[in-house]
Formats: sequence, C-alpha cells, structure tokens
Amino acid sequence: MAEHKAGPKATFVVQTYVAGARGALKVGEQVQSPSAESARMRGEKLMAAGKALGVDVVKQVADPEAGEYAEPEYLVRLGRVPELG
Repeated sequence: MAEHKAGPKATFVVQTYVAGARGALKVGEQVQSPSAESARMRGEKLMAAGKALGVDVVKQVADPEAGEYAEPEYLVRLGRVPELG
C-alpha cells in the first residue's frame, strides 16, 4: 500500500493586537480558523466588540513534512496594525 503524502496545507489565523506600554501595539490573542471567510468574520467581531485595537487575518501555506513554508499572505488588516516591513 502506498504511503499518503499530506502536501501543502493552508492555515488561516486571526492575529489580534492590543495596547502595550505607552500606547504601543502588543501582540494579543492568535486564533486559528477553518477558512478565510470565518477568519475574516471572527476578526471583524473582535474589533466590533472592542477586544482588539487591530486585527490581521493571515493565510499561511505550509508542508511541514517537506519543510516548506510560504510567505504569510495578509488577507485583511483592520484597525491599528504594525507596518509590514
């Protein structure tokens, strides 16, 4: 029987940012979601509820078995978020 290879898999993460020292942004809660749409909706709900100053919805494609990781793709950025650089 042939061994099944998983291959690359997409993960969707909601990264929140909260107030840190002297008004600086600080990384907050990070939540995985099953799809881009559910991650976007969760990020919007967190912002609407005032639970975060900012939210990034990020897609990460990876194949851990092969050690391959694509650059993260920022799908949605809401509120105050760090500059990408």
